[in-house]
Amino acid sequence: MGRLSLRGRMAFLFIMVVTAVLTLAAISFDYFCRLHFERQDAQLLDQRVAQVKAILTRGSGLDAAMVADIDRLIDTSFGLAAVIKQGDRVVYSHHKLSETLGALLNPGQDDRWFIDLEDNRYSGITERIQAWSGGEGGTIHLALDVTHRTHFYEMIRQWFIYTLVVSAILSGLLGFVFIRRGLEPISKLSRTSSVITANCLDTRISTESVPTELHELVDNFNAMLERLDQSFLRLSNFSADIAHELRSPLNSMLTQTEVALMKDRDAADYKDTLFSTLEELRRMARMVDDMLFLAKADNGMITPDFEDHDLAEVAASVLEYYEYAADEKGIKLVVHSDGSAHVRGDNLMLRRAISNVMSNAVRYGEAGTVIDINISKAGPWVELKVSNQGPTIPSEHIDKLFDRFYRVDSARREGSTLNAGLGMAITQSIVEAHKGTIVCTSTEGITSFGMKLPAEAV
Repeated sequence: MGRLSLRGRMAFLFIMVVTAVLTLAAISFDYFCRLHFERQDAQLLDQRVAQVKAILTRGSGLDAAMVADIDRLIDTSFGLAAVIKQGDRVVYSHHKLSETLGALLNPGQDDRWFIDLEDNRYSGITERIQAWSGGEGGTIHLALDVTHRTHFYEMIRQWFIYTLVVSAILSGLLGFVFIRRGLEPISKLSRTSSVITANCLDTRISTESVPTELHELVDNFNAMLERLDQSFLRLSNFSADIAHELRSPLNSMLTQTEVALMKDRDAADYKDTLFSTLEELRRMARMVDDMLFLAKADNGMITPDFEDHDLAEVAASVLEYYEYAADEKGIKLVVHSDGSAHVRGDNLMLRRAISNVMSNAVRYGEAGTVIDINISKAGPWVELKVSNQGPTIPSEHIDKLFDRFYRVDSARREGSTLNAGLGMAITQSIVEAHKGTIVCTSTEGITSFGMKLPAEAV
């Protein structure tokens, strides 16, 4: 069945079910039919043997009147034969068939029996009479011809076999047709998916004409198309952003090199040009490294070196690098910690994530304000929250802050490649690699980034 189509498999199973049901029905009918007729035969034999016994017990022997009564009783029952014995001696037999049966029966015969004679089959009963005919006793054997019922059973069996074969063939053909029609929505789904390309991912399948059982499949398929559409859109934007971000430093280096080569210059001018080009190359290398880091994160290839760290100490070491930049803008850094905040993580990655958040806070914080760094433990989590005072980020931008190359202020896209818009995406990848979460809120001029990491038991 491994190579059969779905329609073929269902049709085959349908045939098997129909065949099994009809076979069970045939076996049941045959059994109950036999049981019914056997009970009828047994009832008739019981009645006749009781009547014969009543005739015999009228006297102590078998006289002519008794024989006449028994003959009339046997003659009125179709297919009935009778034999009466005293010991091994036959004292009565109705006709030639009875004589033949008498030779085959013995005093020790079972009470109920079947016997095949030539082409006929007989159902019989044996009744013993005690203290009859001078105390010697006797035995009554009655046999009923059931050959016609045997032929009826064989005819019924053949009819069931023919019916079973025809029903199996018809059920297979009709089942295949009906199943094919029932699976038409799946065929439609297949046809729709076969024409989907990267340029038409907005195609969706309506569930109006789809059976209820396939609604979940169609909904999942449409949801998959939606995810693919968004992924392709992000990939397209990502490629455009990469080209845009790399174009600026490349154009800068090309212009500086062309200007330097337009005329002969002294060694100092060439040295300044090389230093400027080196700075642009370093910035490009930094951006390429960031993109490689994000590519590894997308493929689950980031494996932090988990060690026990006090998040407050890690944050304090990072803040030392931003004190000078904060002092230039008159920004004060204030740290709040409620005690032990131990986490398991990679020291370099954690420092990088905190550094990215602090870089944004200092860059966009208003001069003369305070940046609050709050570290607290709440149950199984340790949270580091960085809040700065500055422009409120519109709500429609909040969910996109962690997208690559995304900037709230599009006018800053031509800025330094050190601010290419990859910092928050990298921070999110690092936090998620540590089984944590990061969120951003911005209301009434206060923007906060909160990182939650699993706490380490100490």
